[in-house]
Amino acid sequence: DRGLLLGEKVMKPAGALILAAGMSTRMHGFKPLLEFHGRTMIGRVIHNFREAGASPIILVLGFRGDDIKASLAGEPVIFVRNEKYASSQMFDSVKIGLRKAAGMCGRVLIAPCDAPLIRPEVIRHVMESEYLMARPSFQGRPGHPVLLSCSLTEQICGYQGERGLRGAMESLDLPMETIQADDPGIYLDADTPEEYLALKNMENQFTNR
Repeated sequence: DRGLLLGEKVMKPAGALILAAGMSTRMHGFKPLLEFHGRTMIGRVIHNFREAGASPIILVLGFRGDDIKASLAGEPVIFVRNEKYASSQMFDSVKIGLRKAAGMCGRVLIAPCDAPLIRPEVIRHVMESEYLMARPSFQGRPGHPVLLSCSLTEQICGYQGERGLRGAMESLDLPMETIQADDPGIYLDADTPEEYLALKNMENQFTNR
């Protein structure tokens, strides 16, 4: 069927594209470097993708990019920059990261840096998809990570419409496989102090990880 990786070997592991260029304007603190269960928030996200087997891990930086790099010293992470982070949208960071990933892997998992409750098991299940596009869903609500074949890079990056990555994916008119997840961690992020505290209250699920 159109939308499947016809004639292609499913490439596992997929790469990971983590978006961390934003300015955290609603948080009253810098989200990527907030503490989360003994790590930084972004450190936890990277840990979860590494535990799932994602490789390479590409991080799109912008605001306070040097601080993030310093916090991840020694980590096997590839950094790219969105130099226009102050005036651009998250989709611009997606396009920068996709173009980097296209030369390094066949497929890529995309997620924001403030979603530390995406479990490695869920990431692995999404990675097993044989579709060109896939994403997890919990009780009918889609979340992260989104899996894309890098063969779609030019079409995604050339999209000029509205609604960012979601609009770009819908414009392709390709099937999106939905992977059922068993908890809401796929869509819980931390844009505000209240959301951050709510995530912190769920830390116990990571105690043994």
